[in-house]
Amino acid sequence: MTEQPMSVMTQRILLAVGLVLALLLQFRIWWDDSGVLASRELDQRIGRIAEDIRVLDDRNHQMQLEVEDLRHGSAILEEKAREDLGLVRDGETLILFVEPEQ
Repeated sequence: MTEQPMSVMTQRILLAVGLVLALLLQFRIWWDDSGVLASRELDQRIGRIAEDIRVLDDRNHQMQLEVEDLRHGSAILEEKAREDLGLVRDGETLILFVEPEQ
């Protein structure tokens, strides 16, 4: 048996189908929700979130240290009362400097 060569029309159809499939795959690889561009964007978001978490962890650590100082020391309590509440001791005079209005 001899094989008959594929007709030109069949070859063109197969080529067109192959090109369409290749274009669809390229679209999915680059621009789909799970493609390369979406993955890069997610990596950037993860990086920003990780930085935010690091900043918040540092802040939490500082607050934990302050809480421990407040629990165990009276000097920090006095400092907080003076700074935040404007309290003064008996016999002290508070002098408040105010900037003049412009």
